Amino acid sequence: MTPAPKHPPQATLEILKTVHKIMTDKKCEEITILNLEAVHSYLSFFLICTVNSAVQANAVAREIKKALKGFKLPHKETDKTGTSTSSGWTLLDYGEFIIHIMTPEKREYYNLDRLWRDAERIELD
Repeated sequence: MTPAPKHPPQATLEILKTVHKIMTDKKCEEITILNLEAVHSYLSFFLICTVNSAVQANAVAREIKKALKGFKLPHKETDKTGTSTSSGWTLLDYGEFIIHIMTPEKREYYNLDRLWRDAERIELD
């Protein structure tokens, strides 16, 4: 039995589109949205993008945090591999939505796309 989504589908789609637009506007590369609901019991969505610098990572994270405030999502901020965005992997945890902002080196090394290859990919235009 698949658990019910935590947000109505329209709200979920709006959040995904909001984050995707920010990533696109901030010139992120290799933007991937994975729906993990069918392959993992407590994860819903991974949004992954590649950035080329700590400055770009900071800008993307700042805009996402600002935009998602209005959705009243639970938020836990962490940098996955260190204490600053200079580590190459910034992770924004919004419960149902986990946002990964990674340098090319970290993205290649951790290869989340391959790790979660059974997840459904969501394409947004």
